[in-house]
Amino acid sequence: MSMQRMPPAPGTIPEILHALDLDADSAKALHAQIARALESGARATKRKAAGLTKARDLPTQGPASRLAPLSLVPLVFAVRDALKRAEHGGRISRARGERIDRAADVAVQALATAASRAAGERTRGRGREIGSAHDILQRLVTLTPDAVLTVRASGRLGMWTTAATRMTGRRRWEVHRRGLAALFRGEGVLERLLAELEARGRVGPAEVTLVNAAGEDVPVRVYGARLKNARKSSGAERGADPERHVLLLHDMTEVQHIRHRLIETEKLSAMAKIAGSVAHEFRNPLNSLFLSTDLLEDELEGHDAVRDSIAPTLAAIREEIERLNQIITHYLSLSKVASTSPEVVDLGSTVAAFVEETAPRLAESDVTLRVRSDDGDHRITADPGQVRRILVNLVENAADAVGGEDPSEEKRTRRATVTLLVRRMRRSIKLTVKDNGPGIPEDLRERVFEPFFTSKAGGSGLGLYLVREIVLASGGAMSLSSSEARGTSVSIRWPLAQVQVAPEDAASSKTA
Repeated sequence: MSMQRMPPAPGTIPEILHALDLDADSAKALHAQIARALESGARATKRKAAGLTKARDLPTQGPASRLAPLSLVPLVFAVRDALKRAEHGGRISRARGERIDRAADVAVQALATAASRAAGERTRGRGREIGSAHDILQRLVTLTPDAVLTVRASGRLGMWTTAATRMTGRRRWEVHRRGLAALFRGEGVLERLLAELEARGRVGPAEVTLVNAAGEDVPVRVYGARLKNARKSSGAERGADPERHVLLLHDMTEVQHIRHRLIETEKLSAMAKIAGSVAHEFRNPLNSLFLSTDLLEDELEGHDAVRDSIAPTLAAIREEIERLNQIITHYLSLSKVASTSPEVVDLGSTVAAFVEETAPRLAESDVTLRVRSDDGDHRITADPGQVRRILVNLVENAADAVGGEDPSEEKRTRRATVTLLVRRMRRSIKLTVKDNGPGIPEDLRERVFEPFFTSKAGGSGLGLYLVREIVLASGGAMSLSSSEARGTSVSIRWPLAQVQVAPEDAASSKTA
């Protein structure tokens, strides 16, 4: 549409300049710039396009470039009308008036183009910001170890992240086929969560249990929110199934493990106090009994017949006193698990020395004790005394297991053997104590590390429990495997010791 048929902008030039909030110098310069641009376009030239250059460049040069392009349109019209009135008291040729209108038309078109370009830049800028935010959120969802999923309005699964697959061991299509509710342990767990989301708009933190692909329980903490859905179920979108809720599942396995360890530590501390007090009270009478048997033997000196007749009874008394003393020693050791003095220990040398000392005693019970150690560095950071306690408890348990076998003809052909293996792993040292005994029944394997649990007559039930506590306190890890056909193996891993090299040693090695 031609600018000649557009109505003049209301207001005078001073009013428009005042509305633009310019100082006097800037207002005067802007007025002069627009007037020169329109006069240049109104001159009769051979090349009319060259005469309109200033009008076209109006938005990008001089004072006009510092203002919003569309705010200059009323001023261009006001200056156009003023120029036409000023020409000989309004008596100008029709051709010149048309050229002024043409120049104003070109200037307004240039301003409109500049405004459209600026709006496009702002839109693209917002688009880039939105795209950047979307990319950041997408990366966060990908990197977070927490599972993120969405539930559609129909209750079906929507989004399913990689972390959700890692947590549950199930891929999206498996969960989609089985139903999302089957992922939760318990009846109606998902339904209750979704009902709370509908009522309150959010849920959490709520602790529930998932079932992974192996059938194991995975404790999780759930956070959820209802998504704002602006869709209308009409027209082309009728029957759509939009995402309705978003759920975030945080794995609580490690937290549960820490809670369990804290509870066990508190129980150990309470038991240690009670056991220490009771053990001290029992040890003094036992020492008196042991001393009394010695005094009784001394009193019977010269009465050989009487002494020989009661000798078996005295031996039995001493044996029972010694057994009770060992039980008391186990109880007292409860309070000494945490009191360690760690240092760098060569586990291979320690195990070899222990086997050399213990093997002859076990050989008297027809139990063979042997050691196998690979080459390399076997240094760990641990208390040497605690390492010895570990070896004593594990070897005694293994010797009792193989020594208590059924002495039938079939079993006699199998030599009772306890083997200690020391291996250098990539970043750890592994100690395995293996026996070829009858193994641990499957229903008892989960309980062997419980305090005061024992399947042996006269046992204290503290051997394996103390071993595990010592290993965990020294930064190691422990595992047990057993088979009725192959016996029992207890494995312990300690981190490889980080040995500090003295400055003089480093200097000498460089010199060498």
